[in-house]
Amino acid sequence: MLVDLGSVNWWAVFVSAVVAYMIGGVWYAPPVFGNRWRAALGKSKAQLGSQIKPMIAQFFLILVIATALAAVVARFGAVTWIEGAAIGLVLSLGFIATSLLADWIFCGFNMRLYWIQIGHKVFIVTAMGAILGAWR
Repeated sequence: MLVDLGSVNWWAVFVSAVVAYMIGGVWYAPPVFGNRWRAALGKSKAQLGSQIKPMIAQFFLILVIATALAAVVARFGAVTWIEGAAIGLVLSLGFIATSLLADWIFCGFNMRLYWIQIGHKVFIVTAMGAILGAWR
């Protein structure tokens, strides 16, 4: 079997998703990157409108990432936070950063927006990996 889902710690998956979501709340707060993120999007706070539905969807998407990452961490046998963080870092740089860069190349996204977005993704996936590796 490729991955034994019975070896996944589901509490760690949930907690890592909650922590990643909270990191996003800080990351995109106006004093951190929120104002720069909106400026890079070329939108005002009013233009973005209500963010409740996207925020709910974002939590579930993070939960999917945490589940997939937990399967990889379990498959590789990571049992420390450093091993888990290393897996998260490699996967986030190798898959997420490169795929978002391809979007930037083809869609002409603002490079400042790319760095804000990818910084967030690399940070949360690395943090989730650390939690999943430590809590096995």
